[in-house]
Amino acid sequence: MEESVEKEIMRCVRCGACMEKCPVYRVTRREGGVARGKLALVKARDDGRLEWSKRYDFFLSACLLCGSCTESCPNAVDTVSVVQAARAKTARARKGGWFKRQVLRRFLPSKKLLPRLLKGARATRALWAAKVPADSGLHIRLLKGPGGQRHRIPPIVRPFFTDRDLPRAHEGQGTRVALFSGCVTDYLRPQAGDSALRALDHLGASVVVPPGQGCCGLPAWGSGEIEAAAKLARRNIDAFLPVNEPWPEVITTPCASCAAMLRNHIAPLVAGDEDYEARARAFSERVVPFSRLWCRLSGADRDPAAGSSDGVLLTYHDPCHLAKELEEREAPRRLLGSLAAARFIEMKRADDCCGHGGSFSVSHYDLSLDIVGPKVAAVIESGAEILVTECSGCVLQLSEAMARKRKGFEVITTAEAVDRYLLADRAPGAKGGKYAQDGAQGKE
Repeated sequence: MEESVEKEIMRCVRCGACMEKCPVYRVTRREGGVARGKLALVKARDDGRLEWSKRYDFFLSACLLCGSCTESCPNAVDTVSVVQAARAKTARARKGGWFKRQVLRRFLPSKKLLPRLLKGARATRALWAAKVPADSGLHIRLLKGPGGQRHRIPPIVRPFFTDRDLPRAHEGQGTRVALFSGCVTDYLRPQAGDSALRALDHLGASVVVPPGQGCCGLPAWGSGEIEAAAKLARRNIDAFLPVNEPWPEVITTPCASCAAMLRNHIAPLVAGDEDYEARARAFSERVVPFSRLWCRLSGADRDPAAGSSDGVLLTYHDPCHLAKELEEREAPRRLLGSLAAARFIEMKRADDCCGHGGSFSVSHYDLSLDIVGPKVAAVIESGAEILVTECSGCVLQLSEAMARKRKGFEVITTAEAVDRYLLADRAPGAKGGKYAQDGAQGKE
């Protein structure tokens, strides 16, 4: 066990403060589901008192890495780093699922294999996916979960967002911004990227979308696949901070989970690599979440604009990576409160985890649905007509969950909220927008 990890484990005094905040424990009521239980299991495993088993793997994987436990802990024990390190040890031992390892190790870091896999899935989806009504807010069902229900995701679009005719070189005198799309924006919801481009263009920024970028690496890192995550880190560093070429002043993304990964974990992944170490630090220092950048460039962080007294009613869900890891709660609310054609209302327990957690929602599907239940109830109770968040994973999770209760209920990103409720009557082409291609969502 690494010394830093062991120190974190020993700082836990087993007071149980994490139990109230842990989304997994709230549902399972099992000690292995909460932080102090996981820390005890990891310690026993590393001390040789516990052998690897499917039961151990279950409790190790049944963690959303949301950071709620650390936030509530009087000693601020970094349970996320302990669980992630334990998963890395499991991955090195080739324990757990073979298929998941192949996807994370071979397909995710590859510039060619992942796009080919997704294009193949799109071409053959009639064989493995069932259509659902278009007004559900989602379009296809993907694979049965353990309880017999099926995941629903938007269709895989064509062309992918980063393959479109997008700005590749900085123009003008505005702040030089590079947009990181992330996998969901690239392959499933390009409207989030289109909206971010239009919003930043409206503020006078000089925005580019660097070609060659890939996944932020969070799925691999969270699963303990460190080598795959490091390959993606190098790929993204090369794309955004190329050697002997001008660098952007800011790197932003409509997905806060991508922002957290790129800001806090990309540098440690390539530590010791002389070709990347300095650029990785420069990369992470430039990463700014979309809502924070919007407030900075628009002046909303200094002099918030008055929002509308009528218009569509919006509420907001705090993504864990934005609120807890990046400690940003105010900027999204300032953004939403300044929209000319919408009203913002708080819902109860807005910062409770929605239960997505990347691969968690696949490997623990039923548990994920149980976790999101109270969130859905809070949204409905708020009376909001649209739910806004700033994480691609949260959008997918909450879209599916809300569609089960309210057919056609929309979940959108903060970038889309700006585009729709502040810029709609100003953006070139209005609905299509300056950067849209083949419609706001692309073609299936």
